[in-house]
Amino acid sequence: MITQLGNVTVVVRDLKASLKFFRDKVGLRLAFFDKKHDWVCFDTGKAAFSLTVPWNKKSRKLLGARTGVSFYVDDLAATYRTLRKKRVKFVFKPRQEPWGGLIACFKDPDRNRFFLLQMPADFRK
Repeated sequence: MITQLGNVTVVVRDLKASLKFFRDKVGLRLAFFDKKHDWVCFDTGKAAFSLTVPWNKKSRKLLGARTGVSFYVDDLAATYRTLRKKRVKFVFKPRQEPWGGLIACFKDPDRNRFFLLQMPADFRK
């Protein structure tokens, strides 16, 4: 039986540049950098977030994707302000969703899209 999500991996062009973006601008904690396999892994709590480079021609199509990856935050407004000061580019600024959460969307250097998500208090139980 599945008990939780373990890892999500996103394809990027320049692994070192993306590592710096997610570590230095977004603020993720680097868990390890496997240079031999072109794989970077960040500790994001209960699940890991990883980056890799295209491994074949078909995987290049994954660059610049809408990943569907969301990073939970406690205070979306404050996180948004902090990332904007670090020149992170947003697709849309924080907004209230009909289901009660707050959401914003940003892009990495490869135009992959990610969400920042502040969940409603009653959802976190």
